[in-house]
Amino acid sequence: MLDYLITGAEVYDGNGGDPAMVAVGISGDRIAHVGEAPGAGAARETIDGRGLLLSPGFIDVHASTGLGYFFDQAGDHKLYQGVTTELFGNCGTSPGPIGPHLEATMKRLSAKIGFPFSWRSLADYFALIESRGLPLNVASLVGHSTLRGGALSNWEEVTPTQHMAMETQLAQAMTDGAFGLSSGLIYPPGCFAEIEELIALARVARRHGGFYASHIRDERDQVTQAVDEALEIGRAAQIPVLVSHLKAADRPNWGKIPTILATIERVRAEHNLKVAVDVYPYTAVSTKMRAFLPKELLADGIEVVPAKLAEPTWRERCRHHVLERQTDFENMVIISEELPNTAGKSVAQIAAERGVSAADAACDLVAANPELWMVYHCIDEADMDAAMLWPDAMVCSDSWSYPVNAPRQIGEPHPRTYGAFSRFLKRYVFDGAMLTYGAAVRKATSMPADFIGLVDRGRIRVGAKADILLLNPDTFADNATYLQPRSFSSGVSYLWLNGKLSFRRGVPTHDLNGALLRHRP
Repeated sequence: MLDYLITGAEVYDGNGGDPAMVAVGISGDRIAHVGEAPGAGAARETIDGRGLLLSPGFIDVHASTGLGYFFDQAGDHKLYQGVTTELFGNCGTSPGPIGPHLEATMKRLSAKIGFPFSWRSLADYFALIESRGLPLNVASLVGHSTLRGGALSNWEEVTPTQHMAMETQLAQAMTDGAFGLSSGLIYPPGCFAEIEELIALARVARRHGGFYASHIRDERDQVTQAVDEALEIGRAAQIPVLVSHLKAADRPNWGKIPTILATIERVRAEHNLKVAVDVYPYTAVSTKMRAFLPKELLADGIEVVPAKLAEPTWRERCRHHVLERQTDFENMVIISEELPNTAGKSVAQIAAERGVSAADAACDLVAANPELWMVYHCIDEADMDAAMLWPDAMVCSDSWSYPVNAPRQIGEPHPRTYGAFSRFLKRYVFDGAMLTYGAAVRKATSMPADFIGLVDRGRIRVGAKADILLLNPDTFADNATYLQPRSFSSGVSYLWLNGKLSFRRGVPTHDLNGALLRHRP
């Protein structure tokens, strides 16, 4: 007997085509039936899906820290969007392995945020979150900056011994079940790495069957060259490449995305290289404000940044840097709440209130809190659409997990954390008609499953894991805004993870039905 039988819904199998009017049955943690509805009594529970759309649960290829799973309702912001699986450890930062030089930072974050830090290896971290139970399926990359931060005392110099330590830790983390290597090349300490270091590490990941995901070195004036570097790493290491949250930020760079996509198509054809991109459907970025200052400012560690910014030479260098980049301070809005009378205000507004230049206000803000988060409205809608509609682009949230549900909040999340997938469907399918629902579902299900290597997820077929979304197209919408980013999406009617209900009639069950997914080459 089936545990659940869903009848009457339009069924999208994840492959990108038109819907089928078939019944879908679940037995245990697997899809056991796809076809004509069996007779009465074939299932313990039959669900009427008339007027609803059935598809695989969505897969988010770009989540970040993985530190949110220690808190209650850690997956709600994703489950309300229909996401059943997320890949964390992106942008160069993963929860492990933790080398000796990173332990103090992890202890500081543990005290600040409230998660229990006790692990060193990725395997130990996996065992810890598995023992607590998971609200959704999770998988991990290994962060290049995490490897670097744990092995190096001087971020600008890498000895052969230190590099070997990074390779050894990466190989072990891949054996522990990581799916690949990620880099965050605008953030320290990853921003100090030369391409040769990245190629060598990518080769280690490749030997273990992984892929390379990169927050590239520049998403502004040098965005074309930064994508070229990611492609060169892939070509040299013969490893699949995922360009993270592709964008061309700041008005002088608008219009570059179609040319970049053409370059990707040419390079992957010439070198038989597997390349994809992920994109979030918003025209604002969210990151730490220090990322807009010269990377050399960060070379001696984050803790000395305030003292450096008090020195006239460093102050002038930073002022010159942000002005040379034509940073639009009118559209740079602070979202952290740690500094009084700044949250929700633009840097230009803060500068006017203080009677200083915008460049000086930016330096003052970073000096007061080097961890300060901001939102920066700097992406062209036409570029965003070109990236999202590219056939091999996947949807992502680029969501940081720890500010969302930790007991001690750190700023405000970007609305993409709560709304990326629902906004994607609303903009490109339900309102904009730029994609069919089948094509859109493929970008969020089978495409990421195939790229990551999740062989039994991302499709509606007999034998696949029963991660299933049943949504109402009339009510499915994102509700998170820049001013109220912690607003859940709406429209999920039912959601199954591994054959168990996580949403019933639009209400979350809060059951821990997720699983830790380990890579096995």
